[in-house]
Amino acid sequence: MTLTYFSDCLTAQLEFLGKIQNHGTLLVADENDIIVAAAENAGEWLGQEAKTILGRPWMALFPQIHPPSSLSSFEAIGLSGIHLHPVRINGKSLIMARHRTGNHVIIEFEAESDTNAFGRDRGAILAACLVQMGRTDTEQAAAECLMRFIAMVTGFDRVMLLQFLPDWHGKVIAETLKPSIPGYMNHHFPANDIPENARRLYTRKLQRLIADANTETIHVLSTHPDPVDLTDAELRAVHPVHVQYMNNMNVVTSFSVSIVLGDTLWGLIPCHNISSKPLSFADRQLCEHLSRIAGLHMSGLTQLRRAKERHMHLLVRRQLRQDVQANGANQPVLQRQLEQLRASFSAEGAWLRYQEQDFFNGDIPTGQARTALLDWLSKQGSEPVIARHELDPNLKNNEELRNTASGLLRIELNHNEFLIFLRKEQSAHVEWAGVPQETAHPEDPNAVLTPRTSFETWQQLVQGIAAPWSSSELESALRLRTTLNEVFEFLELEQKSLTDELTGLGNRNQLNQTLNGVITQFEQTGGRIGALMIDLDDFKPVNDQYGHSTGDEVLIKLAQRMKSFLRETDVLVRLGGDEFAVVLTHLRAMGDPERLAERLLKSISEPITLDNGEQVSLTASIGAALYPDHAQTTAELLHHADLAMYAVKRRNRCGFELYDPAISYTESRNLK
Repeated sequence: MTLTYFSDCLTAQLEFLGKIQNHGTLLVADENDIIVAAAENAGEWLGQEAKTILGRPWMALFPQIHPPSSLSSFEAIGLSGIHLHPVRINGKSLIMARHRTGNHVIIEFEAESDTNAFGRDRGAILAACLVQMGRTDTEQAAAECLMRFIAMVTGFDRVMLLQFLPDWHGKVIAETLKPSIPGYMNHHFPANDIPENARRLYTRKLQRLIADANTETIHVLSTHPDPVDLTDAELRAVHPVHVQYMNNMNVVTSFSVSIVLGDTLWGLIPCHNISSKPLSFADRQLCEHLSRIAGLHMSGLTQLRRAKERHMHLLVRRQLRQDVQANGANQPVLQRQLEQLRASFSAEGAWLRYQEQDFFNGDIPTGQARTALLDWLSKQGSEPVIARHELDPNLKNNEELRNTASGLLRIELNHNEFLIFLRKEQSAHVEWAGVPQETAHPEDPNAVLTPRTSFETWQQLVQGIAAPWSSSELESALRLRTTLNEVFEFLELEQKSLTDELTGLGNRNQLNQTLNGVITQFEQTGGRIGALMIDLDDFKPVNDQYGHSTGDEVLIKLAQRMKSFLRETDVLVRLGGDEFAVVLTHLRAMGDPERLAERLLKSISEPITLDNGEQVSLTASIGAALYPDHAQTTAELLHHADLAMYAVKRRNRCGFELYDPAISYTESRNLK
């Protein structure tokens, strides 16, 4: 027995084997209609030996048949691909197939079959397929519809629908069987059963017949040393490895139809017969046309589904932007938006790091597991988006990570911030048609292949794998990254516009924004709101005596001290110079502002120790006004609190005053 090496199959240029199957013959003509290659069995089919055909003009050999270069007339109107013609040569009724490849025209001949699709109503079959295909609304349903039509046309013993997974393993998702024929429903076939070089050919040529795995192949003689490209040839020979594969599977005749979406091989429909079974040129062409119909419909469904997903993500991003810009990036807002984002990405967990704070939603790993995950992520590079649906082998022993983070989608944000979506493990027993390791690429390139001595069901426990991230999710992740960075940058700029540069407190803009917000809330919930206006007494001498830098130091320390004496619900801002203001919320009694003001006055009066050890003592004048008791608007509230503060100034400073309508604004202003 001749040994067949597995590495040969994985790396072979299958389109350049220089052989054909023996259920037909093949000629190759150049652009001048000169025969430059011919199969060795040409004499059996055409009555003229291959060696005598080579180098001769087509017209001299077959004057009754249009020359092969006439294909240009088809191509001129966009009719490319293989063209079928019934012909009679050497007293035989044959089907001739012609197609152009590069500078050559390949002409193939097969016997006209009793089951020839020329005898079928091909238009009716195609129309029925169009109608039934149009009623499907998922890629799965469309593929199943195609499989049923292929099974009807071929009549083979077993017809399977094999969908390729992201790792190029194939899974049988539908099948039809004749009695006593074993099935493979829900079984997986390893990627190396259909290696990359074969998948490339399946993507280009949508149908492929292996008429009889037990017959010898025929050499193609050529006038050139380089073999002819037989990618699109119907009769292209089969690699010996695949012949062995079919023998081990107890299959004699095999026919396959590709399902191609765009330029991607989505799946394959393998049709098997345990005995030799003819399938005509025209039948195979009919199956190819059916496949193209299905591919177009499935592509449309895929595009529609992705468009819906993109639109849904767009709405989520739009809501995120509106919510955060309107309400800020506080805990309730971020938690609310994080939950919506998690749901939109079909994730079980979400983790946002923003401004050195972590926000979580759903199921996430605990502290140690999160640390291990971040350590692993730090070694994965700085791509804007990192997507994984299988846990790193070094992390699979961590049961908590398997349960919560087998799938990961990390979106890198600015300032070392990030958003991570997590998917749980989909632990399952996967059924394989035989042991997949048998077809793994051997370490020894000279190792002999024994392809699947058995196709009996073999179960594998798969762990650490989650549902893959779709292309629309990855696209939306990039768009979400842009949105989050823009929103956070907007908040950062807005925060700067609301912040006093010296003390880090809010400024006058912050004061107005806060008051407007609490007054709006008051209109819904009721309650009393207060405003305090604080003016330091005789602060100018501090600057004059110690300098402005020391004055700034005093203001910073005083601001920190005042803030520590206020409630968490109160908001302290610096208006400028030596003026401050406080927004008081959740007031229960008219006397609350006075009690808070007294605490502030006491804190201000305590000496402030400078960095050089010197001490500075200050006092302050504080005025207050209440909403809705003393004012109906933000401006009016602040104005009346200001009047009350100047009333304190008028009576020798250092104290507190609650607004009274009797206060004269003009007189009080003149006192300053």
